[in-house]
Amino acid sequence: MDKKIVKKFFANQATSRETEEVLDWFETLEGKRYLQESLDMDAGLMERKELREFVPELDSKYLYSSIKHRINQRKELSDINHSYRLGFVLKAAAAVLVIITASLFSITQQRHLDNQVAERQPLAFQTEEEQHRKITLSDGTKIRLNSNSELIVSKDFLDKNREVKLYGEAFFDVDHNSDFPFLIHTNQSSVEVLGTQFNVRSILGDDNVKVAVLDGSVSFKNLYTNGIEPHSVTLTKGQYGYLNLDKRSILVDELAVDNYLTWKSGRFVFEKLSLEQVCTQLHRIYGVECNFENQEISNLLLTANFSNENLEKTLSVIALSLNIEFDLQNNGIVWFN
Repeated sequence: MDKKIVKKFFANQATSRETEEVLDWFETLEGKRYLQESLDMDAGLMERKELREFVPELDSKYLYSSIKHRINQRKELSDINHSYRLGFVLKAAAAVLVIITASLFSITQQRHLDNQVAERQPLAFQTEEEQHRKITLSDGTKIRLNSNSELIVSKDFLDKNREVKLYGEAFFDVDHNSDFPFLIHTNQSSVEVLGTQFNVRSILGDDNVKVAVLDGSVSFKNLYTNGIEPHSVTLTKGQYGYLNLDKRSILVDELAVDNYLTWKSGRFVFEKLSLEQVCTQLHRIYGVECNFENQEISNLLLTANFSNENLEKTLSVIALSLNIEFDLQNNGIVWFN
């Protein structure tokens, strides 16, 4: 068995095929021996304070619950041997999870156990297609990571700073700490807060960075200035910031901010917005461009509340609500008539 795949499995980065391969291996004599040896090596790792404090996700109960959920999904486990094998694998796998996670750190051994220090390294959380992930950091900050995204927590988090890097999209609920402002580094920009709820979207290949604030306030800064003074704006509750990296400018609006969190809530809510304003949001969410047969159509007011399944479904609901028709072309252009 390739141990790299085993490590990917415990880091929640394995593909479905790799996951099935690892779980099958756990049922072999070699796999069981590997887990048992790892369990014997545990020797109190679960109780090490420095490993649990870095992020609460390293807590053994959480890991135990996580691995239990994944193993419970296996259809191949027979009813007869299910209880014995599941109990063994869960106990051993939870220990291995802690051991493998602990390998991310370099533990400096001192003469006395009380003087042991964990040399922390940046910690990365990743999601795949159609996968979300909830993360709670050691300062109490709660994060929900959207699909195809990565969050990297600095090695000095809460010791010297509260800094993370984001590639993709995430919703943040940051606990207030005036001594350590929370700083998010993303595509040629940064978002700094003391404590608030907001969403950040920065997709590779996308020329824009987007921040939606649900509560509190954030400082949204363009870091790529080519020698010019950095452009920075303060976004408050209900405001949306749109950084166009081509034009090096940040646009701010206050229209239906919740719609920029449809990946999280699963719903669109429009209340007396003109179709032109609705199309502005569709462009920022889906990247489509709207054209209108005449000005009257662009001025139609939309009030609607519906689930967000995909672009075509969204356009269908909008057209039906306004008693108009639409044509979605292959080049990303939408015609309303």
